[in-house]
Amino acid sequence: MDFREILKELAEKNNLLNEEIEIKIADTKLDISKIRDYPLMSGKEVLLRANFKGCYGDAFTDKPKEFVGTIEELIKNGNRAELIAAINAVMRYLNFVDKTVHCTGDEPEKCAKELVKYLKELKPKKIGIIGFQPAFVKEIVNNFGTENVIVSDLNPENIGKIKYGAKIIHGKYNEDLIKNSDVILATGSTIVNGTFEDIFNLAKKYNKKIIFYGTSIAGLAKLLNLERFCIYGR
Repeated sequence: MDFREILKELAEKNNLLNEEIEIKIADTKLDISKIRDYPLMSGKEVLLRANFKGCYGDAFTDKPKEFVGTIEELIKNGNRAELIAAINAVMRYLNFVDKTVHCTGDEPEKCAKELVKYLKELKPKKIGIIGFQPAFVKEIVNNFGTENVIVSDLNPENIGKIKYGAKIIHGKYNEDLIKNSDVILATGSTIVNGTFEDIFNLAKKYNKKIIFYGTSIAGLAKLLNLERFCIYGR
């Protein structure tokens, strides 16, 4: 997927190439009184936030780089995370998408409860979670049972561990996870770390329902007509 081309097309169509955009590391201020192992709070990932004319777009990354300049300069020099944050901010500015800014406080826990309500409507027997999101894993395991939840992650500190009752497997086993799940929840960060296309194609191959969650994938979910779950994003 060519993110430079996507941003270029958005900017050219709307005469925005010479407009300035700023990308900085953002503080999400998550409440860690009950859940302490959010990737953002452990320093394994950071949140880049693009500011375009007062409209914001986020992207998770473990390779942060800040930027100030025109969209045209960003298209030439930006990395993947910067480009995705910019796509989210520009699409927000154009009113093409909403909820492009990460939630705060204990909202991930509240979101997890809303997600469980939605999952119960779908009545899955097995749920696969791609990307360790602790609030989601905790709430889903509590409601569906350890034996019915499969979780994968790429962080070596999580792989092989039992977290909230679920064993975390390596992301290289995502095909097995997808094949053996009725519904798949995948972090929007897959669009940043380069795993999105494989995961999307595997879900298609096995005819599985896949729901992407979070803010990183906001713009691309709209462009690709993907289902996205993000209740408390701003």
